[in-house]
Amino acid sequence: MSDYGTGEIGAKPNQDHCTMDNTGSNDNWKHRSKGMKCETCMWFVEKVSKFEATNPIFGRCRRHAPTMNGYPATFGTDWCGDHKLDENKI
Repeated sequence: MSDYGTGEIGAKPNQDHCTMDNTGSNDNWKHRSKGMKCETCMWFVEKVSKFEATNPIFGRCRRHAPTMNGYPATFGTDWCGDHKLDENKI
């Protein structure tokens, strides 16, 4: 038997294989990207600031070769599809 139960058009998948969170959602990928921010990525290089540490984390993404404008500037809370977790930053 397939995951779509009766096989009828518009039938919903069986709930047997899905996990539900406390809101009743079947989204297994919810919060998956919560830790996948630039500040935890191995390609992110933080800009050292001489100002107070209360400023948001800011740096450059060095995932791809620089353009004529240099490397893209990003905040530590940004994210993209090229994230690769850096074990030294977690």
